[in-house]
Formats: sequence, structure tokens, C-alpha cells
Amino acid sequence: MRYCEIKPQLQLRRFVECFWTLESDQSDSNTSETPILPDGCVEMILNCGAPFQQTTENGERVTQPARFLVGQMTRPVQIAPTGFVELIGIRFHPGGTMPFFKPPLNELTNRIIELGGLDSALESELREALATSPALADRINAIESCLTRRARAFSGDPRLLELTANAVRICGRITIDRLADSAGISPRQLERRFLVEVGLGPKLFCRILRFQEVFRAVADDKAGWAALAVDCGYYDQAHLIRDFQEFAHQTPAVLLAQSAGLTGAFTRRNRSHESCPPKVSHFSNLLE
Repeated sequence: MRYCEIKPQLQLRRFVECFWTLESDQSDSNTSETPILPDGCVEMILNCGAPFQQTTENGERVTQPARFLVGQMTRPVQIAPTGFVELIGIRFHPGGTMPFFKPPLNELTNRIIELGGLDSALESELREALATSPALADRINAIESCLTRRARAFSGDPRLLELTANAVRICGRITIDRLADSAGISPRQLERRFLVEVGLGPKLFCRILRFQEVFRAVADDKAGWAALAVDCGYYDQAHLIRDFQEFAHQTPAVLLAQSAGLTGAFTRRNRSHESCPPKVSHFSNLLE
């Protein structure tokens, strides 16, 4: 599999972390299941190749639609290709879907939703964008133009983006009270804004960021699980293992031994903290 990330143009950068592509080689016939893990982001997937299958929690295998939105995840999703792979993904910053999708994001958590059922006009525009050329680069340019038009028309309050960006920069190592104080609002208001605009409560969101930091720490060759757990903000090794069992349904040792391929590509292991949206104001009093 060939995985590639493309940084969006400046006009989209505060909403979109990256565009990404995933393609299989002609000789690649691997159809084994791969777990995709919670990472704190919502993604839109446009499948130009063979469909993927997803295994549900009750063991049923279902075919994913061709164009869909992946809401926030709190558990792994098991997917497998059925043939030639050609995917284009749009990874939104936490809270970055606001110009593009109206429903409260917590209604989409742990769901994969066909794009036409969310916004038929956007689905039609993107389908036309995909038809512009067989070349992935041309298709991404057309998709970016479509999303940029919507971003320009956005008149809502984008200040939660700065709050989530700071949480990403510090890998979720902040208490909810401190997060609320930094924003100048009550913890209850903070919870409501996160659920609607991010799709997760702030505490769960920060836990997922901390869980994802383990992949970066392992890649940096930090030795020993006990030391790594403390470095990533856990009380101890047992605390780290509990989060892995909740978010990945596996122990760290088992999962990390398997994460060199597609699973690893979709963690925050290789993502730069500089991919956070640019600062638009001071961290204090963001959500009055």
C-alpha cells in the first residue's frame, strides 16, 4: 500500500489537517483486516477503487459506501479491502467540520455515514470533482476548490479550533478545569461545545490524544513501558494498558507489534504538531 499526505492550501488549513491518498500496487492482493484506531479527528473518505468491508462489533461484515464521513471514534474499526485500493481522505482538525456539516458531531460518533445522507449537495459536488480527471492530484485539487468555496462562506464561530489545537499540541495533558479556565467558560459550557463541534467531551478527547502520544513515544525509542507511560502522562503502566484495551481492544505490546503498516499510518505517530491550525487569538477567553 502507498500512503501519502498532502497539506491543504492556506485558506483551508485552519479546518483541514491534510488530504491523504491510499493506493495499492498492482501486485498487492492483501485483503486481511486492519484496525483503525481513535485519533480525535473526523475524516471524509472518497473511494475511487474497490469497496472496503468493515466488521461490526457483532462480527457482521458490511460493505462501506463509496463516499462517507467517519465520525469521532472511541473504539477501533476493523476494515479490509476487497480489491484494488484507491482512496482519497480529508482529515479535519478537531472541530474543523463546522463549515461543511451541520448536525451536532456527537450524533455521528462511532458511526460511518454515507455522504449523500448528510449533505446531498456536497456529495454531488465531490462526485463531480472526482470525475474531472483520473489523476489523483487533479482530483484533490478539484476537491480542495469545492471545500474552499464552502470555507469562504462560513460565518460561524471558529474559536473552538484554537482550543482543540492547543490540546493537540500538549497531547491532551491538561485538566478539564484548566481547559475551561483557559477558555473563560464553565466546564459545563466546555462540555457542550466539545460535544456539538468536536463530537467528544473534552475529557475523552484529551484521553484519546494521550493514547495516541504513545505511538510517537515508541517511535522515538523511549525505553520501558513504565517509563513510557509516565512520559505520556499516565499514572502508571496499568493505566496505559487500560486505555489501550478501551480504545484499541488490545494490549500495547500486541498492537504496536502490528502497527508498522496501515494501522500505523493512521495514528498520530508521524504527524507534526505544526499541522495544528494557525493561532487566531490568545488562548484565554476564546469561547465567551
